[in-house]
Amino acid sequence: MKQAFIPWMAGLCLILFFCGAHSQETRKTVDESGLTAYLKGVFLEAENDPANAYQYYLYAAAREPGNARILLRLAKVAVEVGDFDRAREHARELIAKDLYGVEARIILAEVEYRLGNKEAALRALTELRGIEEAPQYQVLKFLAKVYFELDRPDDARRALEEATAFPEADFPVFYEFGLLSAQAGNSAQAIEAFSKAVDIDPDIADAHLALARLRAQAGQREEAKQSYRETLRIDPKNRNATRELAELYYETGEYARGVELLEPLYREGALDDGEAANFGRFLYKAGKTDAALAVYQELVRKLGEKPPLLRFIAEIEIERGHFKTAFAHLQKLISMEPNRFENYVGVLLILTGATPGPSTPEEAVRLSDEERQRYLSDAADKVNPLSEEHNYMMGSILRKSGELEKAEHYLLEAEKINSASRSVSIELASLYDRRGEYDEALKRVIPLYHRDPEDPSIANFYGYLLAEKGDSLDLAEDLLAKALGKEPENGYFLDSLGWIRYKKGRFREALAILLKAAERTAGDAVIWEHIGDTYVKLSESSNAVDAYRKSLAIDPSAAKVDEKMRKLMGDE
Repeated sequence: MKQAFIPWMAGLCLILFFCGAHSQETRKTVDESGLTAYLKGVFLEAENDPANAYQYYLYAAAREPGNARILLRLAKVAVEVGDFDRAREHARELIAKDLYGVEARIILAEVEYRLGNKEAALRALTELRGIEEAPQYQVLKFLAKVYFELDRPDDARRALEEATAFPEADFPVFYEFGLLSAQAGNSAQAIEAFSKAVDIDPDIADAHLALARLRAQAGQREEAKQSYRETLRIDPKNRNATRELAELYYETGEYARGVELLEPLYREGALDDGEAANFGRFLYKAGKTDAALAVYQELVRKLGEKPPLLRFIAEIEIERGHFKTAFAHLQKLISMEPNRFENYVGVLLILTGATPGPSTPEEAVRLSDEERQRYLSDAADKVNPLSEEHNYMMGSILRKSGELEKAEHYLLEAEKINSASRSVSIELASLYDRRGEYDEALKRVIPLYHRDPEDPSIANFYGYLLAEKGDSLDLAEDLLAKALGKEPENGYFLDSLGWIRYKKGRFREALAILLKAAERTAGDAVIWEHIGDTYVKLSESSNAVDAYRKSLAIDPSAAKVDEKMRKLMGDE
């Protein structure tokens, strides 16, 4: 190994000094042709031409028999050209003479390794570990390599870990140590090793990719994204990095960034069909509904009416309020896969009114009560009772449609399957809130808050439920202060705060906050109902009637609000 030998220039200087500074008599004892051959060998070796260097060293050794320095050079280059017998012979000769013993032992280890005698190489390297003047860093690197090839990864990892403590520890040491640490399941150690590797050489894509994956697995999402972006800086066509970064963006709701990442590849036609479908998903989530639909329609033209594509197109059409168009796709899906529950989800959304109404009267789906019940019954038959997702989806749709008793059954089944599910807990809490069963609602929300007290939506829900119950109003206000500290312009959070002030009897303050909440939302029936209730407390009946009218315009089915308005108008 090159680093273990005296640099060739230093050797050359010693020889020139020997030839130039000694007496005339000494110079006569030196074979100048042997010296010239040796110097040419040194030069050629430095120029990475071992084959020709080997020939010159052979000549020099023949002219200067027993010259330890020539023998060392010759043994080293013999390894490079594959003359292992000569390399071993001269290395042993040097050890026997007690000259250049460390370097000779390294050569012997290299010979045995190259011949495939890895146990012998290991013994030679182990001997070197006991020699103080041996280059321990180089020995540890070599040891790690041999251990790894002997299928002893733990020993290899320990050798590399020791090597990382040396000041000269380089990129390969940290990189290989990172790989072995990851393989051993020590993610923290692996992340630290790869971080040091990329600090040493920031332009190795594989190291950044390995670091990105480990950080993603460890939940360090922001750091993982940065590592993926570094991978793509170095290797823009790295498909693994692109795909995995896109998945991270989707998980964290950064849909616009996902579009930015995938759109150039889509335009170039560089995405495969699955990746193109993923791109459509990003467009849809980013609010680019028409562009998403165009991507999926193009995939249908290319691949035919595949169920996953039809399901997504139906979902987009429902989002656009094109119920009749979506229903036609859903009917196709049901005929293609009649036993798949997911094919009924869109039908349920349309038929139960769990989604906003159709975009135009022509897009409305008109079915008889008998047909509607048949679809509901067929969907219920397809629910897998052991599936949390199926029970959750059925319960959620029924809750949104107001069929609370049926919804409760499915949601409680989902909760039995996975009591830690955030989505199921929120759905059940919303159901119980709607029924006025606030203790049952709080029983689901309080554990969610303790699990993640920094989640503003959970803090808001917790505070709102306390306000509805009329309990612990100071705690409720603290919870809303925390939520609004994260999202100060959130109209729904402002509504909760206004309702807490209402429950505290501070009606004028409540009104100001509730009116601000109404400005921040596109139109929410409950907020206008709260405003109407507050005007009533302030004895401003006409303003209260106007507020109730606005609430009913948004949700005409709210019988309770209609009753309040009629009472104020004297129609009871």
